[in-house]
Amino acid sequence: MTADIAAAPGVYMRLRETPWDAKALGRPTLDITELALAIETGGDAALDADLFAHLDALCAERATGLVTTRLDAERRGAVGRMQAAGFRYVETAYRLSYRNVARYEPPPRVARIKLREAMPRDHDALVEQAADSFRYGRFAEDPAIPEEVNRRRQIDWMEGLLNGGARVLVADAGGAPGAFMAFRVNQGVADLILAGTRPQLGVLAHPLWIAVMKVLKEEGVARAETVISAANIGVVNLYGTLGFRFEQALVGLHLHRP
Repeated sequence: MTADIAAAPGVYMRLRETPWDAKALGRPTLDITELALAIETGGDAALDADLFAHLDALCAERATGLVTTRLDAERRGAVGRMQAAGFRYVETAYRLSYRNVARYEPPPRVARIKLREAMPRDHDALVEQAADSFRYGRFAEDPAIPEEVNRRRQIDWMEGLLNGGARVLVADAGGAPGAFMAFRVNQGVADLILAGTRPQLGVLAHPLWIAVMKVLKEEGVARAETVISAANIGVVNLYGTLGFRFEQALVGLHLHRP
């Protein structure tokens, strides 16, 4: 469900409910998907204050516990105004793309691994990995969100991906999934949603991504995209090595309500 609030023409927010966040947090949650503030166009600052008053009323009506958004890092005026309204900075994320997958060539002298489709028997191992392996992302990097809530969010996310939310490819190690990649392809564009290795098998990360890129190329995918945490230096470097282009920096902001 979405909601639109406005203070004047050209000063508005569009929000959506995020039940996947609400389930883990235990309270209703909202995400701002579109935002236009008067401060960005030299308009009356009072209009922005009015807009945030509308947001406060909407949150009170819905008993909202958390409002999230990601803004282009170039929108410094908007980021500052959001912080003045009570939003906290929690993360920087990068939007990346590989623009022509057909031209991808794997590097020489890198170990090759085999990928297979995830099976029902893999479910428990992959959920356990999601629960214990991920330390980056908008929930993990928010100091106001308890670690157990982030763990619950990762479990819910992985279960949703395995239950039809994405295609999941697995690389085995020692008779069990050692690494995985979850992604969706829509009109020739692959969205790389979530990937990882078991904590003791980080050596599989580079071969995993290479194998995934080869699959995408063989299946005729035109472009690959993803969003990653800037704090996850290892993955940032990995995508750079693969030849992904850094398209956009995003600032993650959270508003926690009592």
